[in-house]
Amino acid sequence: MSPLVSLFLLHIVTASAAQLHPGYYLGTCPKAEAIVRDVMKKAFTKDPRSLASIMRFQFHDCFVNGCDASLLLDDTPTMLGEKLSLANINSLRSYEVIDEAKATLEKACPGVVSCADVIIMASRDAVALTGGPDWQVKLGRLDSLTASQEASDDVMPSPTSNATFLIDLFGKFNLSVKDLVALSGSHSIGKARCFSVMSR
Repeated sequence: MSPLVSLFLLHIVTASAAQLHPGYYLGTCPKAEAIVRDVMKKAFTKDPRSLASIMRFQFHDCFVNGCDASLLLDDTPTMLGEKLSLANINSLRSYEVIDEAKATLEKACPGVVSCADVIIMASRDAVALTGGPDWQVKLGRLDSLTASQEASDDVMPSPTSNATFLIDLFGKFNLSVKDLVALSGSHSIGKARCFSVMSR
């Protein structure tokens, strides 16, 4: 994992996050980051591919209405969640790793650590555990109570998107061509589904 990828992840996490800060849980759940890191280490031992999957969670969550864990919400009678959006259905995996981290945190510090922050910590740990850099993440996010399959379908890039489209899309989020290249490079770990590359 290149330093550019970690800088991209840091950029997308901190954009519009002025109230966030490192060590947010030191007073309320001091072992929060260690707990998440331990769960990620166990996931890596069990299935090395899970780390690539968790890295994708951060992008797929943050790109749609911000880093709010809306990606984790199931459908309800009045809401279609993001899990079944075109970019996520049969693509995102390892939800159980995030669930395990959250459950372990709930035992240690009930009702303290948000799912949104779990995704951020787990993604950072996935980068570090695959040999990339480690860094302090700013924490203090709140979880969303709503999700939007439509918003995910509208904004998430397709494997068939061309460079011009992707550059314009990332520009709408104040992300540069360098950010786009770094994120694309992060796809060099993990596995892809055949249909994602058949058109090329």
